[in-house]
Amino acid sequence: MNHVDKHSVVDVFTPTKPARLTFVEREKLNEKLVNALKTPGKQIIVYGHSGSGKTTLLINKLHQLYENHLTTRCIAYMTFEHLILNAFDQLNAFYLSEKQFTEIKSIKASVRGEYLLLKSQVEAYTTAQAKESIKRYIPPQLTTQTLAKLLGSAKLCWVLEDFHKLPDEEKKKLAQSMKVFMDMSDEYPELKIVAIGAVETARQVVDYDPEMINRVAEIHVPLMSDEQIRSIISKGEALLNFSISSSVCDGIVSYTNGLASVCHSLCLNICNAAGIVESLQKKIDVTDSELSKAVEQYIAEASDTLKSTFDKALKRHREVKYDNCRLILEALATFPNEGATRSQILQHIQNIVKEYPVGNLTAYLKELETKERGIVLRYNHNSRRYSFSDPIFRTFALAVFNNDKKGKKKKDTEINIQDISDTTLKKLFTLLIREIKK
Repeated sequence: MNHVDKHSVVDVFTPTKPARLTFVEREKLNEKLVNALKTPGKQIIVYGHSGSGKTTLLINKLHQLYENHLTTRCIAYMTFEHLILNAFDQLNAFYLSEKQFTEIKSIKASVRGEYLLLKSQVEAYTTAQAKESIKRYIPPQLTTQTLAKLLGSAKLCWVLEDFHKLPDEEKKKLAQSMKVFMDMSDEYPELKIVAIGAVETARQVVDYDPEMINRVAEIHVPLMSDEQIRSIISKGEALLNFSISSSVCDGIVSYTNGLASVCHSLCLNICNAAGIVESLQKKIDVTDSELSKAVEQYIAEASDTLKSTFDKALKRHREVKYDNCRLILEALATFPNEGATRSQILQHIQNIVKEYPVGNLTAYLKELETKERGIVLRYNHNSRRYSFSDPIFRTFALAVFNNDKKGKKKKDTEINIQDISDTTLKKLFTLLIREIKK
């Protein structure tokens, strides 16, 4: 190879930010999203499991179709007024920058004047409550309609990340705001809200405002196929000029279980183990040894989070006949990473607890998908299977239940998650590598 374009490994494999260099096109999904982005007035909800590639897909398509967009990241307890202020603050770059203002010819002087007036009012509504504390208020003039006008004049769309984290009352305001944006799209065709949320949250907006039922594009981003995961790996190989053996590639694909973020994390760890920091002049081969180190590092880094998640998942809030969450997680851990159907899980549990009721299974499967239980499980509507929401959860479950069986009486059901040592976890990765090579 005579010439290699230099790329940093952290720009190629990006577990914590949208992928650009290793972005994988998903034809049918792309087409649906692009059509929605090009349709004036169409509001968009992009939803799917964490790590499935929602943000990466959207950001890459927005860069292709929009000159600019604003992004607001939602957090718990945020009000819709906070969101409006955040978007308004970001408009500074378009209304106060002479360069941006000159480039966006369509912004009328009157609209810019309105923005400057509002800016002074927002500043006036900021009051000092203490020397180190400042609380911001929204003046009555800064309404959703006004924000839409300012965004529309600058030809911007507004991206709301993690909208599922908003309290229910604020989600209702989001639904109402989407309707306002839709109504104003005749004057401002590019104007729209794109909300990115977790799986199973898309219907909430429509439920809050039935008028939006045919005006919102609900775009589900599924887990990536094995072939798509392989495409991420092969793109990374080409960009950094190294070669992954077929067994290592198979291992990454199997362990990733459709989650792009896990693939990026493992590949980054593999490069770190192989000493690859940027594109190589001379090609090298990566072997099973680097994969083993990558998985070990992934488990070690996630240890505290894993323990916290399983503390929530297994906690018994009251004394009941069956230790439901433990029975379900222990059963599911015996199945492959792809998971199992409800009937398969029930059959496995009933082989151990003959009279275990199906109603309990239904209720607690749903509960294990909630934040209160650490969102330890997910349900795939296409395959109708339940699986661990992160493949590493299955590995940890194996460690928890295998460790718990040692030297314990049958009647003992309480598990002290904090007793699971990192050494035990590190040993478990060898079992994982052995399994994914089968």
